[in-house]
Amino acid sequence: MSQEDLTQFLQAVREDPSLQEKLKAEGADPVAIAKEAGFSITQAELIRARAARIRELSDEELENAAGGYFFMETFNIRI
Repeated sequence: MSQEDLTQFLQAVREDPSLQEKLKAEGADPVAIAKEAGFSITQAELIRARAARIRELSDEELENAAGGYFFMETFNIRI
């Protein structure tokens, strides 16, 4: 469980459509999905990373980040 694992997981999500689909599912658990993919991240690390990213978002990006795509939008992952 490290910042490095979180960074690697986010990169894997950007590159892997199957991870993207899992994260878009209603009720998706990013920590469990990361573990299943071989990454060890914690809920606290994820919350800190989301908070840091949210502070960087414009008003328009924040408005678009609602719903099931929150994880993808928060980390600016485009498919």
